[in-house]
Amino acid sequence: MNPNKQLIEFVNSLPVGPRYTPIYAKGVVYGVNNIISKGKNPHEHASSRHFAPSDVALCLDKEPDKFVAIGLYTGIASQGLVILDVDANLATLLDKWGESLQDAPKIISTKVNAAKYVFRVPEDQRSQVKGFGLSHTGLGYEVLWGKQGVIAGTYPGSSDGLYPPGSYTLESGDFSHIPEAPAWLLAEMREKYAQNAPTQATGLVKNRKGLDFSGRTSDEIAEIIRDCLTVLPLYGRGSEDDWWIVGAMIAEELPNDLGLTLWSAWSAEDPDYEEDWKKGDPCADKWPSIIGKAGQPGNAGLGSLIKLADKYDPERQRFQNTSRETVNQVESSQVQRFQQVAMTFDELKSRAKSVMQIDNPAEQNYAMHRLAIESGFREAEKVERLMVDQLTYEKNTDAVTLDQLLDMNFERNYLIPDLLATPSVILMYGSGGDGKSMAAWTLAKHVATGKPFKIRGKNVPVQKGGVLILNGDQPLIQVQEQLEEVDIPRGADITIRSDFQLQRYMYFVKQIEQYKPKLVIIDSLIGCSGGKSFDENKSDFATPLYWLTRNNGNAFPATTIIVIHHANKAGQFRGTTAVRDAVDEVISLKKPDDKQIEQVGPNTRILTFEKSRTGRGGSQLVMRQEADLTYCLEDWTPEVDNSDTSPASVHDRVLMKLRARAEAGQAAMTVQQLYDSQLCGSSKPAIRKSVQRHLKKKLIAAAGLAHDPKTGKVSQTYIGIIERDVTRVVVGKSCPPSQKTSSGTGCDVGQGGGQKGVVLSEVPPISSHGPDQGEIEDKFSSESGLSHQDPLQQQESALGGQLGTPIRAREELTQDPLQLFARLAQGLDLGAPNE
Repeated sequence: MNPNKQLIEFVNSLPVGPRYTPIYAKGVVYGVNNIISKGKNPHEHASSRHFAPSDVALCLDKEPDKFVAIGLYTGIASQGLVILDVDANLATLLDKWGESLQDAPKIISTKVNAAKYVFRVPEDQRSQVKGFGLSHTGLGYEVLWGKQGVIAGTYPGSSDGLYPPGSYTLESGDFSHIPEAPAWLLAEMREKYAQNAPTQATGLVKNRKGLDFSGRTSDEIAEIIRDCLTVLPLYGRGSEDDWWIVGAMIAEELPNDLGLTLWSAWSAEDPDYEEDWKKGDPCADKWPSIIGKAGQPGNAGLGSLIKLADKYDPERQRFQNTSRETVNQVESSQVQRFQQVAMTFDELKSRAKSVMQIDNPAEQNYAMHRLAIESGFREAEKVERLMVDQLTYEKNTDAVTLDQLLDMNFERNYLIPDLLATPSVILMYGSGGDGKSMAAWTLAKHVATGKPFKIRGKNVPVQKGGVLILNGDQPLIQVQEQLEEVDIPRGADITIRSDFQLQRYMYFVKQIEQYKPKLVIIDSLIGCSGGKSFDENKSDFATPLYWLTRNNGNAFPATTIIVIHHANKAGQFRGTTAVRDAVDEVISLKKPDDKQIEQVGPNTRILTFEKSRTGRGGSQLVMRQEADLTYCLEDWTPEVDNSDTSPASVHDRVLMKLRARAEAGQAAMTVQQLYDSQLCGSSKPAIRKSVQRHLKKKLIAAAGLAHDPKTGKVSQTYIGIIERDVTRVVVGKSCPPSQKTSSGTGCDVGQGGGQKGVVLSEVPPISSHGPDQGEIEDKFSSESGLSHQDPLQQQESALGGQLGTPIRAREELTQDPLQLFARLAQGLDLGAPNE
């Protein structure tokens, strides 16, 4: 049982809207800088990603050893919530203000005479208040505003060792009804804000990017900077780059002591760097190098700082009336300037293409953001979307008629026959921790190594090729452990890219063109959706999936894309139904029920095709953990159900018959012969359509043409594609070539026996079921693209033999299996048989 079960239930009861975060357990190492958690450290992405209760619950469920508590962010970015954190002297505070605290949610731990209370600051005062630490009042409490506080889960114990580890628990109150902060608390927060008001300073430099604040006083600019800093999160350990960038934005406008003071005041509030401040001012140490670069072309300035703050405060509640008026005036003048100096589309297109060639993602993001501002778009994503539309337009063909469309030579390929089509977009969903990623990695192993896959009870060949994993859901250490569990060998053609965002269409196109993967795995839909993850119930959340499906093979090279998605609390599909509609296949992954466990055993998962545009609907896969702790995945759809007489059963029986012939080394069969077979039964049109579908799914192959001496007609023969082991493809067995010549074929191999060729093994003569039989066979041969004039059927083909002559066909797997069958149809020499 998950030790976080009760905590997950509590998290799921929290209201949506405020910002939450999972909290790392004490001693856990996390992040790229290997930070050791003290038991109160938030998720490393919590400062830049809006964690809803469901996102936190997912972390607690998937990694219960890492995440053991939940934190609540405060400030404007979290709907004005504020935490009164009483560290000591709770009794004194209750004597003084007890009545004003009684309705607020109250959180306690093992710490005596301490508690936390949660309030909400009125909207009209949120830009005029500030939090403060324990030293402000000397009364044993602090106010968290813009920071996060732990509200439930494991309490690591006090840092001085006086209070043992335990739990944060909600003693009273309800998070669904958070009261307004009492007047005395608001007064203290306003007083703290007033004490930090900026003073007059000199040294203003002109902003060279985005918004133009030239002509504004230092006071005006300092006020805007201070307002923006009030809503920026405290990034915590491992965020030195983000911290430095904020300082650079400030220095671009205020490269003086006032700028340093603003940056230092914001930085000093981060509790993760408390020990650093005891050794001196880290901001003062970096400031000379930052201002030394101020004023250079391309630097981010106040406009970028405002946009960054807008991410956390889109309503701009942070601004005072004066600073709001200043920003509005500057933005209005900026719009007029863009209208006067408009960038042409050709110039924008040329510069955007140059930006996309930049290898450094940080530099590329910056350059694209700058281009977006200069072109008037303001958002880099809109420029990328425009470039993708342009790329799609360049690759599109003109309007076509129906006949022209039908004449086009389209072919859907398969990485794994009847399972992974190319191009296609597949959505795989399941509950947290049930093994979605492991199933995807197992498929990746088959593709990356070319390991055969069992379909309908038989191993089939797999197209070997590269795999690209676009990870936005898990740290690399977790991905590493999972790939090791699947036992993917070193040297496999697999590339992992982290921090992928689905909205970055041009970036995706570049990755596909660079790595040319056969298979792409996106883990996961929500993790790679950035700030839109909390809008998963809106239809526009599915827009990136529609784009992937529509442009696969058009805007970027055709590939197979698997997108991992999370189920809801009930284990059902999560989010808008538009997500289902946008993809080609939908696969659910679930634990087997009691009846299924009897069939597949323990340590298994069932994967069911709930939607399929390639005819797999309702079929299933089973994934199981083997004795060596690796994973295997195979088709769980029966090859044939003897009790089923439906048209679908005929489809399966045709496949079983042709596979059995291939496995026994027997001859390929025509549609007529399948019709005559008691196993297949049904009508000839049904058998013909079944053969067509199996051909498209690469489960069978055309093996040559056969001549009927009675009617003089020529019909195509077919054989199942199977693979007995990982090193050999078996089609049939070899025999000496025939020295006889077939009549009526227009092809002659001679009478002397010196000509080597591939010929058909003994089969009964083709029977005639009516005067139109030959026409039906010729029509089908034409429909399938395999007639006696097919380029694969040359003078060394099966036409050079008679019915009753065996087929040669054993070869080491040194080429694509379908190429092998093409060679068989051509009559090429495959070498001496190896019986």
